[in-house]
Amino acid sequence: TIAAFLAVLVSVIRYGTYVHSIVKKETKPHVFSWLNWGVIVGIGAFAQFQLDDGLSSFVLGFVSVTCLLIALAALFIGEKDITIGDWVTFLSALCVIPIWQATQNPVYALVLLITIDTLCYYPTARKSWHKPFEEPPVSYIWAGSRYFFTLFTIPDPTLEKLLYPFFLMVTDWGFVLYLLWRRQVITKLSNDKIK
Repeated sequence: TIAAFLAVLVSVIRYGTYVHSIVKKETKPHVFSWLNWGVIVGIGAFAQFQLDDGLSSFVLGFVSVTCLLIALAALFIGEKDITIGDWVTFLSALCVIPIWQATQNPVYALVLLITIDTLCYYPTARKSWHKPFEEPPVSYIWAGSRYFFTLFTIPDPTLEKLLYPFFLMVTDWGFVLYLLWRRQVITKLSNDKIK
């Protein structure tokens, strides 16, 4: 219960910092990434619930709803450069729903979710390749921390139950490293042009 409370608290901080950066016009969320994350994490929450893992499904459900709200905001103030690759990953992510329903197996659903969730990062990662200063690294540090606490909400932990929250934690923290690296590269290129 304490871990679930901390995970939700960190989620509130994470989305608070993200929304604050949107309001300050420092961040432009990509609608497809956030919509996909909302749908996929929602499916993940349901799969976790089917695995009878306790409060982690509640935390993932909270994350899903928040992602969908950010996707809604992104329609108006988010990234407008949407490519064919963004559409492909968006549609691929939606394809997991009927596949998941056909399997009716929560472990298979989690494996599919991990695959599709990786694709969901594509629009944001592509945008951040060119505009790494439009995503706040601190927000993704908080996001990974939220999943770290989620791991401790799982009663009788098994590989199947821990896999999805662990994957989300590693992905968010990995994205922080990606952003910092791209910022360094862009800054160096800019400085070289000035010289």
